[in-house]
Amino acid sequence: MSAAGAAAGAPRLRSLDGLRGAAALVVVVHHALLLFPALAGVYYAGRRAEVLPPFADALAYSPLHLVWAGTESVYLFFVLSGLVLTLPVLARPGFDWLAYYPRRLVRLYGPVVAAVLLGALTILLVPRSNDDLFGTWVVRRPNAYTLEALVDDLTLVAGTSGRISPLWSLQWEVLFSLLLPVYLLLLVPARRLDGWRAAALVALCAVGAATSTQTLFYLPIFALGVLTALNWRTLEDRAQRWTAGRRWAWPLVLVVAVLLTTARWNLTGLGVDPPLASRLAFLALPGVWLLVVAAAFCPALRALCETAFLQWAGRVSFSLYLVHEPILLAARFLTAPASPWLAIALGVPVAVVVAVLFERLVESRFHRLAQRVGRAVKARRRVAQEA
Repeated sequence: MSAAGAAAGAPRLRSLDGLRGAAALVVVVHHALLLFPALAGVYYAGRRAEVLPPFADALAYSPLHLVWAGTESVYLFFVLSGLVLTLPVLARPGFDWLAYYPRRLVRLYGPVVAAVLLGALTILLVPRSNDDLFGTWVVRRPNAYTLEALVDDLTLVAGTSGRISPLWSLQWEVLFSLLLPVYLLLLVPARRLDGWRAAALVALCAVGAATSTQTLFYLPIFALGVLTALNWRTLEDRAQRWTAGRRWAWPLVLVVAVLLTTARWNLTGLGVDPPLASRLAFLALPGVWLLVVAAAFCPALRALCETAFLQWAGRVSFSLYLVHEPILLAARFLTAPASPWLAIALGVPVAVVVAVLFERLVESRFHRLAQRVGRAVKARRRVAQEA
């Protein structure tokens, strides 16, 4: 991400690495808290399914939901993907699309294949159960891999099996990666209309949320990242001008970002009918977009995202995202008679260690392989042209 940003003249993308790391940690917290049946009931019911202790109630139905807003963190990943994949295209005249496709697919599918095999191994070694005592989220995880489920998880584009639930987002990552030239063809012309087009993208997400049409909901989120890349310098200039001399400006932006990102849960807590609140989930899109902008241009948040810890989290974020959930579930089944806190205490450190190893031994190697594949395609193309 940082290299892509440098290539496009956007040197502050290092802070977005840290933001991505923070979002990955939020996803881990999200799945850890879903081990508690009461919070899993909140997540699936979207309402006060039962009386919660005050702090748990605040975690569920207030802006504090941000600390375990796993779904909204995935929206942030989608915006970042649109931004990061577009910047190198804009920076290089005559961008080599023939090299891009194999490079991108190796980069995505290599770690996914390894993660699926690891997840299948955890299911084999630690059998799963559908006992109601585990709560809704755990019970909804299938107990075994079938051949059909394995094919779904290894190919992604037709949907995933739910054995490793974070894989659902990779379906949309792959589709967006394949459709990136189409996004650019649609969004690069008529740049003066970008404000209207951003509003139209949010409107499409609203329609997708209202009609439960996943394509209409998810694919426009990537487009907002593409528009952000197209207007990067303009956004930076406007952010500097608008916040100059206004100490309250960035705090206000961050408050609005958090309120929008958690809007569905805040509204539920205020008594809004849960089905209506779920249809307002699209409000998280402008919220996570504001977080991306703030991480790039707000000095305080940028400094936080550039700390060593969040930079490390950003480096292992993809690996952590892929491997953590089967490990947490295995820890819960191994400690079934005890509180979910014990599963969290055991599972989270193991997941972090496995993620670090996975990043070094799997993800980084496929990243290097993807670069070699891209260079090989370019070299063959040059040879063919010279011949």
